[in-house]
Order: sequence, then C-alpha cells, then structure tokens
Amino acid sequence: MTRRASEVLEECADLMNKKGKAYNNIPQAEYYPRGQHDIYCMMWQKMKRMQSLLENPNDNAFEGLNDSARDLINYTSFFIEFSEGKMDGMTQKQLDNIIGKQDETE
Repeated sequence: MTRRASEVLEECADLMNKKGKAYNNIPQAEYYPRGQHDIYCMMWQKMKRMQSLLENPNDNAFEGLNDSARDLINYTSFFIEFSEGKMDGMTQKQLDNIIGKQDETE
C-alpha cells in the first residue's frame, strides 16, 4: 500500500469520527433497521452519485468524486462492522439476520 493510500484511510477515519459526533446521538445500528440491506443501499447511493459525476463532471455543486469515495469507504467499513456483529446498538433480530456471518475475516 502506498503512503498516500494509508493517508486516505486515515482521512476517512477522521471524517467518520467527525460525522459520528454529529449523527450518533443514538446507537448506530438504529440507522440500519434492515441491517446489511440498508448499509448496502447507502453504498449503492454513493456509487450512483459517483457515476453521475463521472458522466456529468460539471455537476459537483454539493459533493465531489473524492468526497463520495471517502463516504463509500466509510460505509464499507460499517458494512463489515455490522456483518461481524460489532456495530453499536445491534438488536438481537439484527444479529440473528446477519448474512454471510461465516465469511468473517480470520
């Protein structure tokens, strides 16, 4: 991994912490009542935003490609955290409905 790639991951972690302070007055898992499906939907929205920007480069009034890419990295980390059953505030139903739990990293 290049030094810049490591720096980008650190920037994503900083962004996650900053947004977490603004959004996490409730347990994080409550934002995703359908669990992995909801997080995947957020990831898909970021991918569609990136597709839109790639097809219309001048349409970046709110969020640019790199902003969306950083958000995608963070949502991907949320997906993994949820899939491992480690997200703050997970209900028993959410834990019971984890898809691919056997795929956890060694």
